Amino acid sequence: RRIHYSQNDLVEYSPVTEKHLTDGMTVRELCSAAITMSDNTAANLLLTTIGGPKELTAFLHNMGDHVTRLDRWEPELNEAIPND
Repeated sequence: RRIHYSQNDLVEYSPVTEKHLTDGMTVRELCSAAITMSDNTAANLLLTTIGGPKELTAFLHNMGDHVTRLDRWEPELNEAIPND
């Protein structure tokens, strides 16, 4: 599955996704960019495909993980907030 996005979707530190504005990227490519290059836009695009941070948290809770939660998008996700 190929995900298409625009300049408006790019956020700070997106070294891979910024190079693929015209052709988009596959989910596999986005996963690789997010994991190996810490590409923030790739992480956001992947989150969007599953419904955002709240949906990921709900999925984790349904799988039995009642500790992990995701409340923000990149790049705010990188902030260290007390009791987060």
